[in-house]
Amino acid sequence: MRILDKYITRYFLPPFLYCLLTFILLYVIIDLFGHLDEVLKQSISIFILNQYYMAMIPLIITQAAPLSALISTIYVLGTMNKNGEITAMRAAGISMFRVLIPFLFLGLAISMAVFLISEKIVPQGMKTVESIKENHIEKNEKNKTTDKKIISNIAVYGRNNRLIFIDAFDNHDKTVRGVTILQQDKKGNVSSKMNAHEGKWTGGRWIFYNILLYKLNDKGIVMSNPVFFEEKGLDIENPAELLSKGANYEFMSHRDLSNYINNFSSASQKMITRLRVDLHRKVSFPFTSMVVMLIGIGSAIKINQRSKVTAIMGVGVSMLIGFVYYAVMASCIALGKSGILPPPVSAHLANFIFGLIGILLIRN
Repeated sequence: MRILDKYITRYFLPPFLYCLLTFILLYVIIDLFGHLDEVLKQSISIFILNQYYMAMIPLIITQAAPLSALISTIYVLGTMNKNGEITAMRAAGISMFRVLIPFLFLGLAISMAVFLISEKIVPQGMKTVESIKENHIEKNEKNKTTDKKIISNIAVYGRNNRLIFIDAFDNHDKTVRGVTILQQDKKGNVSSKMNAHEGKWTGGRWIFYNILLYKLNDKGIVMSNPVFFEEKGLDIENPAELLSKGANYEFMSHRDLSNYINNFSSASQKMITRLRVDLHRKVSFPFTSMVVMLIGIGSAIKINQRSKVTAIMGVGVSMLIGFVYYAVMASCIALGKSGILPPPVSAHLANFIFGLIGILLIRN
């Protein structure tokens, strides 16, 4: 690593780490005050709270890294430009592209670090968070917060090799609508498929209504006409188990979610599309840091010691583009999950568009 690369890296890392630490502290403080009533009511110990927030830190880092990288990039390049360092470098024959190379490598390193944290640390951390929430923080309030909700698109790998898909789950009435249950054999082949219009939990088992039952061969082809039942009881997971098993697949690793999708390959296309969007987003989201750094570079290099207005405008424009970027990304994800955009396009389109904008800002 050359002296210039070391200099810029040492200049960049302190504000980046300060920003990360600030965002972590802000999140912990805000979240703690948001749950203060429950914490005092349940007399939760400092040890439990420490374990809870330590488990949350990896997720906070992945969410805060892009904005921290953007702020640090603007600060470092803006300061170097104001102090005439970039002018001196260019006068010494160093091209602007060479000056920016360390920032590009830092952006790539941050993106890779975010991806690895999301894959290796966040899933286990969120399991700890959910366990502490359920058993300590919200154990007396969870019925109040979930009974009135209708939860959509639940997918569960259930007991006895059953794949269960539910379009809508009403936890208040303990009813479900749009149910598909796939029975697998020991080899993982689907041997039967049951479609039910609705079902109700009776306290000990589920009763399903208006049922079509299909028998399938080893190739997944229906062997004969379906059998119709007006009503049929079935012993599957109870409501609490369905909620716990079918929630938060967004915190799975890329590999686990890919396997999850493969297990549910015979599910409704709508469910598979939503899962595939989340799968591709696990790859695209870490590169948010790289994209916003490109935008920040394009704005920060316009800052000079003679014009404070230019500096303010550079920071303002980059922050504005950053917020627009997040809005466009959210819109693309929504369009992907609704089936309007293909999953890979919906997950990567915002990165492509705004990465291109960042490159154009740098060139100009």
